[in-house]
Amino acid sequence: MSNAGAAEQTSEPTWTIEQLRDHLQAAVDLEFWTIPFYMSAMYSIKDAGTAAYQAILSVVNQEMLHVQLAANLANAYGLSPRFAQPVYYGQHIPHLDFDLDHPDPRATFSPYSAEIGPYDQERLNAFCLIEYPMWIGTETPRGNPDVATYGSIGEFYSAVAVGAAQLKEHIRPVNQVNHFARFYSHFEGMTITSAGAAGFPQVANIVQAICDQGEGRSDQGVSWTQHSVPKEYQNTADDTDPNWSHFQKFMTLWNADTFPATYEAVTNPTAGSAGHKAQLILEANFDAFLDGLDAMFSGGDPKAFMTQMFALGGNILNCWKNGAVPKFGLPIGAGVGLAAAAGRRQYPAQDRLSRGLPPVRTAPRKAVVSA
Repeated sequence: MSNAGAAEQTSEPTWTIEQLRDHLQAAVDLEFWTIPFYMSAMYSIKDAGTAAYQAILSVVNQEMLHVQLAANLANAYGLSPRFAQPVYYGQHIPHLDFDLDHPDPRATFSPYSAEIGPYDQERLNAFCLIEYPMWIGTETPRGNPDVATYGSIGEFYSAVAVGAAQLKEHIRPVNQVNHFARFYSHFEGMTITSAGAAGFPQVANIVQAICDQGEGRSDQGVSWTQHSVPKEYQNTADDTDPNWSHFQKFMTLWNADTFPATYEAVTNPTAGSAGHKAQLILEANFDAFLDGLDAMFSGGDPKAFMTQMFALGGNILNCWKNGAVPKFGLPIGAGVGLAAAAGRRQYPAQDRLSRGLPPVRTAPRKAVVSA
């Protein structure tokens, strides 16, 4: 968040439930968008024992938790979240506009790429931008109900907190999911169990957990270098640095200025080649995984979900080992027609992308707003 933006904000606007639901869908979109992006870079590293691999893995695991938490928030406010095909092209990071930060963090973290690729300087710069903290001194939330006008994830969630507090009477604890409790022995309240105002402390706890674990946390004026993830939100099972935020982990890699050996691969391998076949397998499993997420967070019980989730890592690694960059859907560009995109259940409407909104999957299920 920019200092200028803080000065311009004189009062909190009144949120509508539709605006809050839009933000909660955006939170799900952005948290989910990071997972294939981070995982692909991680699996491109040949040695899983390197510091880079382990750091990215720990962040990926928490991003999966954040998807669950964001989806639980959405369901609690009457929106069954949808899982759109994420789009990776150019320098497009959904829902974040770095022009709003002064100074612009891109001056430090450039060049960067938001396209699926190996672990390199461009991808690491993008990691740092995604997790970039709010500016010290601007912690007062800018309650801006515009889903496309945030300079950082921290600012985005500070706005969500404003809207959630204003609309706490809408809280209805439905379709709450909890798959990660065994990794967080001190984290109570991964789900929302109370309705109305009584449920808001649980909502606030979930937002706090996402921010404290690394989504742009500035720690009320304290430098990110001094921030420590509170004990109640630390991974107690498999994180080598559980007290470090995502940004701290990525900045440690950035300051190291060294990169482990990665697989060589091409984006478009020859049709029929081992790399092309590996891409097709990944795309098919990923599409089924999206359907499983849709079903799980709308109250269903997809039997193959856990199998699909664990298979994704192997599918991604198989792409790299066969000389192909992992592929999760069609790229967005002049060569992609609407008919072809519809075949992959995505609609690359440029006006939506320019506003930071996800492409619309043409899946049978749509976002369901409950009463």
